[in-house]
Amino acid sequence: MKSLTCHQVAAKTLRLGTLLGILLPGIALADLPADCYDPMATPVYPSTAEIPSVTPQATAVRFLNMATFGAMPRDVNHLSKMTLPEWINEQYRMDASCHLAALNQTQNNNQRENRMEIWFRHAMTTPDQLHQHVAFALSEIFVVSDVGSGIPTNAMAVYYDILVRNAFGNFRDILERVTLSPAMGRYLSMLHNQKANRKLGIRADENYAREVMQLFTIGLVQLSPSGVPLLQGGNTIPTYSQTDVENSAKTLTGWSFGNSWSFFDGDDWRISMKPFEGYHDRTLKTILDNIVIPEKGLAAADLKILLDTLFNHPNVGPFIGRRLIQRLVTSNPSPDYIRRVARKFDDNGKGVRGDMKAVIKAVLLDPEALEGTRANVNFGKLREPLLVLTHLWRAFDGHSADGTIRYYYPDSSIGQAPLSAPSVFNFFRPDFAPSGTIKNRGFFAPEFQLVNDANNTRFYNELFGLINWRYKGNPYTNPFDILININNLKTRARSPTDLVAYLNLILTGNKLPADVKTVLINYVRSIAYISYPEKGVNRALEALYLVMSSPHYLIQR
Repeated sequence: MKSLTCHQVAAKTLRLGTLLGILLPGIALADLPADCYDPMATPVYPSTAEIPSVTPQATAVRFLNMATFGAMPRDVNHLSKMTLPEWINEQYRMDASCHLAALNQTQNNNQRENRMEIWFRHAMTTPDQLHQHVAFALSEIFVVSDVGSGIPTNAMAVYYDILVRNAFGNFRDILERVTLSPAMGRYLSMLHNQKANRKLGIRADENYAREVMQLFTIGLVQLSPSGVPLLQGGNTIPTYSQTDVENSAKTLTGWSFGNSWSFFDGDDWRISMKPFEGYHDRTLKTILDNIVIPEKGLAAADLKILLDTLFNHPNVGPFIGRRLIQRLVTSNPSPDYIRRVARKFDDNGKGVRGDMKAVIKAVLLDPEALEGTRANVNFGKLREPLLVLTHLWRAFDGHSADGTIRYYYPDSSIGQAPLSAPSVFNFFRPDFAPSGTIKNRGFFAPEFQLVNDANNTRFYNELFGLINWRYKGNPYTNPFDILININNLKTRARSPTDLVAYLNLILTGNKLPADVKTVLINYVRSIAYISYPEKGVNRALEALYLVMSSPHYLIQR
């Protein structure tokens, strides 16, 4: 059977959606997929003008390490010919690359290994890197996981596409589409949540009602515009009460699959949930900030009041702004940095609240983000294991012989996999601090929650193997191995100074201290340039591993 292109699938989906809209007007159809990058085709990247450099390469590397899944030579060269805002605007104009469309081209779109391959391929090869990286950041805020949830693999791809396609939209839309996603509905119990029935021992499930406030919008305590907790009598002020949770849970009753004929059937994970009024609590409900939801309201109208109330709460700007800063830039942003981002969330300059394009620019182009430790001595964050691997493979053209990225079990090898967190709190909490100096000084280091003896051992062993054994030219690899291209490093290895300088540039943005460079150059010089298996290989591999396993690389500054 002849396979369909993404555009043909979209056209058929449009015709089908129109027909269903006429025959079944109660079904809430999901947004049509954006034009999708065909993962089997060669990526089409923006052309690089033959003009003098505008942005220094080290600056480009450092910025791309925040805005993408890792700086790579082609992108560094491209960004160097434009300003940082111009690069962001170029990314804003790109179509989103959809995961489900790519997953559907595999032999089995419900196989987890295929979802992992598609995720890595998007992270490493798609031109819309800012789309993909912001979506990944959002996936660690609006957490849905396949761990113990029973959510099908293709449903996870649908959920991820909600974040990809709406990453540059409005936060209010993200909040609603996440809320009505059946994957989120299954994960946090809003799917088939029904009004109380004392005779049957049923009460409204509070799971999503609590997490949408605690984790997705406003947090536990009231905040100033700079993200600093407000105090009353020396104590923090809660944002919501248990009564708010209970009444919000009542508000969230009555939703089932979008293709359901009755409340308890349905199975279409691709479309938004739809309401069944007979299972919705239509009593009067008082929610956050004493907002009253009138009695006899319909499920969709009640939901709108709840989501509008959350979206317009003054906490959302600093709360979400801080989390995006932590995921993309630094673990301990200054209050001024948070306030500047929150201000853009509150008003993009044109009276629009929640404009993600304005928020993303505020996060990535803030003086503190661009100047790093010069603006904030506490600047920096630990790179997540996934982002170390994507950077390795992006910087050195990693892929297998057939162009795929077959890395199926990252949770086993490095302790992290996309959409596979152990709980709704993600792999690490935003306020986690390891014992010792960081905690004693009141700072946070979220990613260090993954750091322990067992995880460290397997991560460094895996990184060592991926570098020292899986490179093009090694005769002992197999066709499915992801191989890096070290030809450039082998050439530079004749001069240890040149080799270290290049690795310092492309990996850290020239952040290696002078004394570290000196030690590394001397060590590389001690390795014979002409040795098995060929000239420069041992020098190249040793230097690459030592830089990528060093704290000067792993701490993104």
